[in-house]
Amino acid sequence: MAEVLDAVVPLADEILVVDSGSTDATHSILARYPVRVLHRDFDNFRDQRVYAEEHCTYPWILSLDSDEVLSPQLVARIRDLKAQSFSLADGSHPDGFSIRRDWFFLGRKVRNFYPVRTPDYIVRLFRKDRISTRGSRIIHESVRGERCTLVSLEEPILHYTCDSVDDLYGKVGLYTRLMAEDAASRGERSSWLRLNVYPWLIWARWYLLYGSWRDGEIGRVLCRYIRITVYLKYLKLRFRDA
Repeated sequence: MAEVLDAVVPLADEILVVDSGSTDATHSILARYPVRVLHRDFDNFRDQRVYAEEHCTYPWILSLDSDEVLSPQLVARIRDLKAQSFSLADGSHPDGFSIRRDWFFLGRKVRNFYPVRTPDYIVRLFRKDRISTRGSRIIHESVRGERCTLVSLEEPILHYTCDSVDDLYGKVGLYTRLMAEDAASRGERSSWLRLNVYPWLIWARWYLLYGSWRDGEIGRVLCRYIRITVYLKYLKLRFRDA
């Protein structure tokens, strides 16, 4: 959290943190920074992010998770954009910026982190009146807008997903519950094949085809996580349907 805020403070006119009831050192860290803290009980990732967007008071939003750190290069690029009122050298005015995001697990940069092939590009800097997370999926949410102009930035966000194996597997329960809820809302159903065969097919795709094997033991750990995650998603979906 401190690394996130250290990078953001020089850029932001306002820093808004939405907390869902942290019991770690979050609040003691926040007390050292010029931030506005709002509380909202967590239900899903999309609505949590929409709540934050609705309470931002400036027209441009830089949206970050607590494990996403702006690289020094990205800080410099955003500072330059802000000085030009987010216009480009050709005089155009994009509605948002799709930013490269590099993923790290146990401090090491990885090629894949299910369900994302890395690096990915994600819209995290955008005009509030043109783009919003509203209407997206409740997990693995994304921002959207109609007839919007986006520009890609290669200066990366550094996404430090998990510092330990406990962190990785601590997310499984929540994530698979939300994945099952999302699947149910879209009419997806569980089946014997999806429970017993599909998790292994997904494992093979990510490990062999997408190249997680190149990350050595870390790649094997992450692909076991994929198989367990997919299995639990469909297990929860099956008993949700029952």
